Amino acid sequence: MTHSRVSAILLASVLWTAACANGSPRSKHESSARASAGGAPGPSGNACDNKWLTEADVAGILSAPIIGMKPIPGDAQSCEFTTGGLPNITVAVRPGLGKSTVQTWLDGKMPVESTPLGGVGERAAWQPELHEVIAEKNDVLCDISVIGLADDIRARSTDALQKRVGALCNKVFASVR
Repeated sequence: MTHSRVSAILLASVLWTAACANGSPRSKHESSARASAGGAPGPSGNACDNKWLTEADVAGILSAPIIGMKPIPGDAQSCEFTTGGLPNITVAVRPGLGKSTVQTWLDGKMPVESTPLGGVGERAAWQPELHEVIAEKNDVLCDISVIGLADDIRARSTDALQKRVGALCNKVFASVR
């Protein structure tokens, strides 16, 4: 895959994540307002701060060691596990956007193709170029991307990477109340 194709795919993913962030609750206040308006309250914060996922959970996915985790500026529901370089793992958990987001991916309405992925949440999609699982359970979106080139990713098979990242979303779903 060419550098320009990777850049275009990463840009599309960032734009989609930002668009989702603009339409979802970002704080306890907004989640409470949604609950009082008749919707179920969703989780607040991000997977890192809430300890739904830890450095130990994502260790070994990338060739480089995970050295920290941090929120993504401007997106209170996302965080990343960092290596000190380009490779990283981003995690977004968004209440109220799971069903529509996964359906959009499965319907082929994104700029890159995805395939259905079984065994993760209620429904999930796999995007191979972005090494991304997009999953939902109870309308909570779990979107995890493994950012890096082929040599940056320890798993040598797509199946192994899908299972490992899918298991992370399942752990998030088990933790979200």
